Amino acid sequence: MYKKLLKLSIASGFLLATPWAHAQVAPDPVQYVITPDVPGPNQQVTIEAQGLGTFLGNATIIWKKDGQVVQSGAGLRTYSFITGAVGSITKVRVDIQSPTEGTYGKDFVFRPSLVNLVWEADTWAPPLYRGKPLYSAGSPLKVAAFPMVIINNAQVAASSLSYQWTRNDEPLPAQSGLGRNTLSFDGDQLQAQETIAVDVYFGTSLVGRGGVVIPVSQPQVVLYERDSLRGVLYDLALPSSLSLSTKEITIAAQPYNFSRVSVIGGAVQYEWTLSGEGIAGPDSSHGILTLRQTGTGTGSAALEVSLQNNNQNQLVQAAQTVLGILFGQPGSATASFFGI
Repeated sequence: MYKKLLKLSIASGFLLATPWAHAQVAPDPVQYVITPDVPGPNQQVTIEAQGLGTFLGNATIIWKKDGQVVQSGAGLRTYSFITGAVGSITKVRVDIQSPTEGTYGKDFVFRPSLVNLVWEADTWAPPLYRGKPLYSAGSPLKVAAFPMVIINNAQVAASSLSYQWTRNDEPLPAQSGLGRNTLSFDGDQLQAQETIAVDVYFGTSLVGRGGVVIPVSQPQVVLYERDSLRGVLYDLALPSSLSLSTKEITIAAQPYNFSRVSVIGGAVQYEWTLSGEGIAGPDSSHGILTLRQTGTGTGSAALEVSLQNNNQNQLVQAAQTVLGILFGQPGSATASFFGI
């Protein structure tokens, strides 16, 4: 399974293998396992020769890298090496000399490539937000593949490659094909993450592989003060509690990481309570509430706002927060708040 944080890339490459047998008519009894099967640049690769019976254990096995003998001896069935940079060529040859079964050989050519996957969630964030909106369960997602495949000293255009996508280990043939290096879908609200993988082909040859795990992030609601002249003061969120020195304050509740389409379409509902009692104002359904102190004296109140996405495919998207407010001047404790 592929692993990441907000962005993950997997390097991958491809190889060509040419079998060779001397004085043999029957099929080659030796099989080779390459790990990883699609290696990338500067990555360790292990080749293991496997066969039935004991002849490999008694055979002399010679491994060559780029024409130079790097390993030779009886029963040396595995060889490991490090690939080069993107587009570089590493040639590996193995010769197996058995006193009872004859001589076998095979050539491998490795050309590492790179496939970067970048994902984007269509979720809500405030204007001028500098961070990356995170994925919340059920929200739309888009994944783009950026391959770097070099053949004959030239990079192959992304449009000339074929992409075979899988999502959570399920193939997506309808969204795969030549030049289809982007994948768009709505996430599953019951999954803790989305695992996306792509195999990249040049013609019929597998030349690259990439994968990314997109974790589910919980939506949030953050409170800001709204100024009558400057608007919402997004540069500084309100703390968990504050001491109010004025008679009135307007608070804006801003959703983060909810589905953007649901926020715009009004599927995300706001609910306000003040010290446990429901409260509303003209703009409270849009996340704006003004609180005004009545009477004199000091007091405190707990303002809570809850957000719920009522889209049937995104019901798990919910968030709430509480703001503690101390207000009034020393004197009789008869002050109270109401919303407008």
